[in-house]
Amino acid sequence: MNLQVWHWCILVTTGVVLAEFAVHAWLSRKVDVVLRKRLRTAALGLLSLLTIVMLVVALGPSLADQLASVAAAVTAAVAVWLTYRSYRTQQGSDTGGTGVPEAPDGSGEPAP
Repeated sequence: MNLQVWHWCILVTTGVVLAEFAVHAWLSRKVDVVLRKRLRTAALGLLSLLTIVMLVVALGPSLADQLASVAAAVTAAVAVWLTYRSYRTQQGSDTGGTGVPEAPDGSGEPAP
């Protein structure tokens, strides 16, 4: 049996549909709410992992490597922006250690 790339999409979709039917049938029997949430979280994680693996297989290693580099650059930019926002928030809430905000004219006197 020779599987081509387009066969994988059909097989994965069929697997997801069958898994959804099985999980729905199992959860329709009054199962604990915590177990139900954990099962859904695990299923979401498995589907996410499967999606990433299939994306890398479909793109090929060189294009997937380039996309990973772009994603790392975007993540680094977001991290720098969040760090800057955190720094600005910390600087804005700093009152000089007295706990009393200063006057707007910068005289160092407490605000009225």
